[in-house]
Amino acid sequence: MTFGILLIDSMAGYVLAKKKFPGRNLIFWIIISTMMIPGQVTLVPLFIMIRDLNLMDTHWALILPDLSMVFGVFLMRQFMYSIPDELIEAAKMDGASEWRTFWTIVLPLAKPGLAALGIFTFMNVWNSFLWPIIVLNNAKLYTLPVGLKTLQDANLASFKLLMSGAAVAAIPMIIVFILFQRYFVKGLTLGGVKE
Repeated sequence: MTFGILLIDSMAGYVLAKKKFPGRNLIFWIIISTMMIPGQVTLVPLFIMIRDLNLMDTHWALILPDLSMVFGVFLMRQFMYSIPDELIEAAKMDGASEWRTFWTIVLPLAKPGLAALGIFTFMNVWNSFLWPIIVLNNAKLYTLPVGLKTLQDANLASFKLLMSGAAVAAIPMIIVFILFQRYFVKGLTLGGVKE
């Protein structure tokens, strides 16, 4: 799911930052304005859509609603502005297609931004609780936070079991952060230091 979000948000950010077309800024501001809508407001309409598509109790019910993040589009658009237009123009003059330019020029230069977005996205998806508990009824499909919640009884909770489960749940997030820390720090500090 994180890979899909990175792909879609980076493509949207690239188009909104580097392509010139009428209404580009209007589209961007409409996308950004959706950040002001609380998630609780969209919860019921989203549930009705998933129910009508017969996706309840499937992994697709978890994946499709979060396949693109507004924050990710914003972050990648801002990061794509730092990529020189001359590199993209040179690739086009050499005969590279739009896809080849995106895959071989833009994405490698956007690694710090992708790493920062990847960490934020992975943490958001990994810790998701409310949406999975709404759309999943099958205990075999529960995400880890929902599964940890089921370990609690109404009157009794095994805190040893809950704490060990929480520790295990934190391990993948720590590993992802350690693997991408170098790019994450570079992505956060890229625009902060003037040379």
